[in-house]
Formats: sequence, structure tokens, C-alpha cells
Amino acid sequence: MMFESRKEKEAAITLCIFPHLKEFIAVDARVRLPDRPVVRVLKFDEVLGGDFTRRIEGDFSKLLRRPDLGFMMLIAMPQELEGLIRAHSLHSVIEALSRDLPEGSDREIGSVGVMFFAGGLLGVSDDQLHEVAKDLFGQHLTPGQVRSLHEQMRSLLKQERDAVAATSKAEMEKLIRGEEGPYVTLWERDAGA
Repeated sequence: MMFESRKEKEAAITLCIFPHLKEFIAVDARVRLPDRPVVRVLKFDEVLGGDFTRRIEGDFSKLLRRPDLGFMMLIAMPQELEGLIRAHSLHSVIEALSRDLPEGSDREIGSVGVMFFAGGLLGVSDDQLHEVAKDLFGQHLTPGQVRSLHEQMRSLLKQERDAVAATSKAEMEKLIRGEEGPYVTLWERDAGA
């Protein structure tokens, strides 16, 4: 098994995030709910679009207008904003995954896991990727769902690799044209190395 260090309790929902893409995979393994488990590819702008933005703007506005706002609270505001974004993001994802549930269904979330496809995960082989899908989700998903998840992961992983390569190329072109500013990173240790 590729990922043997599991927590006692597995995630009820796992998000597979590809940082440079506008799509992500959600594996909803809340088996007590109807029509679950399910694997979905969600689009960023559909899940984190208008309502999400309005909720963030409203809560951020409240933060800025607090009567007790002082210098120390202002300094801590980035962490508070990060917490708001995280909470509202999770709420929006759960909302998107629960749209097809019958009214009155128990929508208990349980735990949510997040897997970022960055660094060392960008270098996994197709066989390793299939093993990841099977190891992490095979207990709840049917073999057909695992195959489908593997195909979706493979497709988005290729797009992520391409996006990372294009970003690196664009950064190099800026450096050559002198558009990068006075300081540049000539070499950066790969996070997966």
C-alpha cells in the first residue's frame, strides 16, 4: 500500500485539489446518505461563485466595521480572513455535494480530507495513482467508481502538470525579459524531493 499511515477515522468527504486548475474532485463517502458514495468533478466557479463571494464580502465587511477594532486586531485580520474563506469554502462544497439529497436528509458532514496534487504527488506514475485511488477509497467505492475516479484523477493530474510547466516557462520568460524585478529565484528545491 502506498499510503499506509491512515488516521483511525477516514474522511467522509475527500477533496482532491489541483492548485492550478479550476476543477477539483470530491469523493463523498457519507454512506448513510442516499445515493452515496459518489465521486464528482466540481467546477470552481460553480461552487465558489456568486453566493460564496457575497458571503465572504459580507463577513469581511463585518470584520472591518467591528467597534472594538484596534491595531492588534487589524494585524490579526489576515488569519481571520483565511478562516472565513476556509469555512465558507467548505460550506459551499458541502452545499454542492448535498443538492441532490432529499429534503430532511441527515447532512452530517463528519470529517473532510483534502489532498493537494502538488510537489511530489505531481510525479506519481499511473500505477501509483491507481493504487492511491484504490487504497484511499476502495473501501467505500465500487470497483467501477474507483476506475472512474482514477481516470478523473489522471486527467486532472496531467492538466496540473501542464499548468505547472507553463507557469515555470512563463516565469523564465519574464526573467529573460527583465520583467521579474530585482530579485529572482534561480533554483528552488522541489517540495517532494
